[in-house]
Amino acid sequence: MLGRTFCHLPGIGPKSESSLWDAGIRTWEDFLCAPEPPVSPGRFGLMREGLEQSRAALQARDADWFAARLRTANSWRLFPSFLPDAGYLDIETDGTTDPVVTAVALLHQGRLATYVRGENMDELEAGLAGVKVLVTFNGKCFDVPIIERVLGVRCPKAHVDLRFVLGAVGQKGGLKACEKRYGLSRRELDGVDGWSAVLLWREWERTGDRRVLETLLAYNAADVLSLEVLLAHALDELLLKTPFAPELTVPVPDMAANPFTPDPDVVEWVKGAAVPRYF
Repeated sequence: MLGRTFCHLPGIGPKSESSLWDAGIRTWEDFLCAPEPPVSPGRFGLMREGLEQSRAALQARDADWFAARLRTANSWRLFPSFLPDAGYLDIETDGTTDPVVTAVALLHQGRLATYVRGENMDELEAGLAGVKVLVTFNGKCFDVPIIERVLGVRCPKAHVDLRFVLGAVGQKGGLKACEKRYGLSRRELDGVDGWSAVLLWREWERTGDRRVLETLLAYNAADVLSLEVLLAHALDELLLKTPFAPELTVPVPDMAANPFTPDPDVVEWVKGAAVPRYF
């Protein structure tokens, strides 16, 4: 889809882009090879220069170049061109007004890495180094600003926030609500929420019980594993709104298995938000 996108060019909005598509200019190559593109001579020169820069940026795998020019509503168009370079991320915090990052889950190239405060959080920067496009849910408002401010770790500028992408296809609400609409289940973690993650961290700090930490990491991982599936669903629905369906489709992957096993007694306790009774 990126090679069919023109709205990242100066002066080209959604209506102008649609007009180009309707005129048979469906790709960058169509425009560059057209004997008389349907634009004014002055705009033609600017667009040609912009498209040549676009081809160079894509060849260089420079997702940040496009991110600086695409509006948030169109950030999804980075896929599937940068799909192999995508990283799906979610963080947990201690729930305070001056938050401490307690755990981070990062799914990249089929591998789920977890980073825990006091254990290996200093390795997060290296883990993000190979990520060209970040995918989060509400990460523009929460995860990324906290990571950069609290941990001092720079995140990729190319960022697809699924909260807005799913909203564009009518899927409103939180992550768990969106998961249920697409038939995704958290199984034994159903009913565990963000406040539960705060309680789990506090209990882990108090007791050092690895079952508590394992349950927290299972919850954090669940927040990430669904993002890849939800993104594919949303992309397919967005592509249906373009002239290129069904020519362009995105296969919906199966959700990967959670590598962590939540402890049933810990889950029962944290759902009730009661005093520790799982021993």
